[in-house]
Amino acid sequence: MTADDLVEMLDRVITAGAVVHGDVIISLAGVDLIRLDLRALLVAMDTLELE
Repeated sequence: MTADDLVEMLDRVITAGAVVHGDVIISLAGVDLIRLDLRALLVAMDTLELE
């Protein structure tokens, strides 16, 4: 995969839009201490319609 291929792939994803979702849990001895629920919206500004 070349750098040009990566740029083309990212351009397609951002033009169409994508939602990235993930969870991070930090635990000690089986006890959850910290939980993070992460979400990000990746979209080009001209694709995003603000109301």
